[in-house]
Amino acid sequence: MLTIPEAFFEAEVRNDFYIPEPMKKVWAIQMTMLDLTLSTARKHNIRIWMDYGSLLGTVRHGGYIPWDDDIDICVMRKDYMKLMLILKNELPSYCNVYSFYTDDRCDQPKGFVSNRHVIDIGISEDESKLTAMYYNCPYVTGLDLYPLDYVPADPARWDYIRNLYSAAYSLALNPDQYIASGEFEDYLSQIENITGKRIKRDEHLRNSLWKFADSIAMMTDRNESRHVLWYPDSAMRKNDMRRKLSWYSNTLIKPFEMMEVPVPEGYDGVLSTCYSESYMTPRRARAAHGYPFYAEQDRKILLHKYLGKMKDVF
Repeated sequence: MLTIPEAFFEAEVRNDFYIPEPMKKVWAIQMTMLDLTLSTARKHNIRIWMDYGSLLGTVRHGGYIPWDDDIDICVMRKDYMKLMLILKNELPSYCNVYSFYTDDRCDQPKGFVSNRHVIDIGISEDESKLTAMYYNCPYVTGLDLYPLDYVPADPARWDYIRNLYSAAYSLALNPDQYIASGEFEDYLSQIENITGKRIKRDEHLRNSLWKFADSIAMMTDRNESRHVLWYPDSAMRKNDMRRKLSWYSNTLIKPFEMMEVPVPEGYDGVLSTCYSESYMTPRRARAAHGYPFYAEQDRKILLHKYLGKMKDVF
């Protein structure tokens, strides 16, 4: 396990932003999971890089962006498919490797590698042992793993793939909405007819819808492409998030807190694409999720303690 200096856990202010002790413990767990994931990738000769806010933090801060609360990494699609299964088999059983290809319950178009399966609400001896091992922190946390797929170099082909993916993405993201409106079957059938693919209408439907969207993202070969992309960016964002393949030709090693992490040689291009050319100027942006993410987990822990006290009363 990665060695975290005791002083790291102390609350501090970075860039005028207060980072409390619980967040430092979360960071420590995430870096522990990152260390395990990077070690496993190296063992199997899989190239992997810091991405999104974690790449920005590495380059601009030499570690976390002070107001960030997660870790993002990316791999090429062929390596993603291998790595998720390898991590599932080789990480300790108390870790969770969550993706379409390792868990039928997955409803996110990316992987998630976490320190544990459930939060410690104080009723399990095994969970208490994990909490003690993880710096006395009861939370589920880890890192997001993004697959990069090839983008067609031909503009017409790219328009076709992008629009087809966006349609499948929307259906996978909001199936209940389409079912409630009565549009689901017609919408899905149209996409199936275009692609020639069929999916089962069963209890694993949503997982199948996400895999269906993934299959569209994988329709382009390396020799047809000069760019890569995490395809949900093409469906969620208005700006062009395509990244040049050449930016990933080589890997550099840079410091991240007390670790050393891999970044793409063309990190300037990646960060300019994701955050604009002024990415080195800190701007405190709102996270895509509620900050801190563990606030909801805290509420569950407190609720259980409260209900436990009520039980004692009655």
